[in-house]
Amino acid sequence: MKTNQMKSYLLLLTLLAGVLRNAHAADTYLAVGPGGQRMFSKDGLTWENHTAWGEPKHDQNDLNCVAFYKGTAYVGGGFFSARMTATRDAKTWSEGVLPKSSPIFGLEVLNDTLYAVDLRGKVFKTTDGENWTLVGAAQMPSPTHWIRFTKTGNGIILGCGDFGPALAFDPKTEKITVTHMAGQTVKNPGFRSVAFGNGVFVVCRQDGLLATTKEGITWKNNETHPERGGITSVVWIGDHFLAVAKEHGILVSKDGIAWQPEATKLPNAIVKSGDWLYAHGWPPSKVQCSHDGVTWEPMPNEKSYFVHAVAQGDLAGSGAPPKLPGGNPPQSPSSPK
Repeated sequence: MKTNQMKSYLLLLTLLAGVLRNAHAADTYLAVGPGGQRMFSKDGLTWENHTAWGEPKHDQNDLNCVAFYKGTAYVGGGFFSARMTATRDAKTWSEGVLPKSSPIFGLEVLNDTLYAVDLRGKVFKTTDGENWTLVGAAQMPSPTHWIRFTKTGNGIILGCGDFGPALAFDPKTEKITVTHMAGQTVKNPGFRSVAFGNGVFVVCRQDGLLATTKEGITWKNNETHPERGGITSVVWIGDHFLAVAKEHGILVSKDGIAWQPEATKLPNAIVKSGDWLYAHGWPPSKVQCSHDGVTWEPMPNEKSYFVHAVAQGDLAGSGAPPKLPGGNPPQSPSSPK
């Protein structure tokens, strides 16, 4: 074969391999939960490649959040410190602990950078998945005002959590602004309390709070409405917000300001990933899923894994996982019986 023909042939093989790799990687879902439980799906409904560190307990094996970044799935959690694990092929995982940190409750990608937000409002960043830098530390109203859930939008990260702190991190200035949401006196660690859509964030909490902001500094509706009951979750489902009122069904809104009740009853915890909504009460292994928030179906879960967070993204499909700080050699753990 002539040199030019050989070069063309090799180029064709390279392109074909890339297409096949991307086809395999696209639409990868990863669900995570306590016990280090992780499972993958190609369609967001049926699951495979189950991996766990143990049974679900509230301990250092807790996994709270997940994000895809540069062909790698990163999962954050922990109990005493910020435990992390990562994979590029859904089989071989690396592990590590971010130094001087508490458990991770937010992993977000902005401007080609991966950020981690821990329980106490510290923000770390990386551009290669291996080297992490502390870029901000929030001044919380008290030592027990903790961050439990985060979202991105309008170029910032917004997080919320126990007793109602709303943390806004601007990656351009690396400045953190904390707002104490009105009327929040209850811990409520399980709330899925932040959503972004239609150009605004909505924060939900105790006593019917549904407050909105664009940049995490100025707020509208930062007030309680006890007649709504506690709002346990809020999500943006493509053309409107859906909020779960613990005792009064659901509320819907186009703009996050005006809310209308609907008779539908849903479990307390709802998260959105890709084209799917996932909802669960207790136990969090019994998950309902929906495309539109109206029609729901049980999610197959043969191993009864607990689902705390779900993300959808691209996985490289091969290659060693990144070396995480304070980590051990990559492992391919077997699925527990």
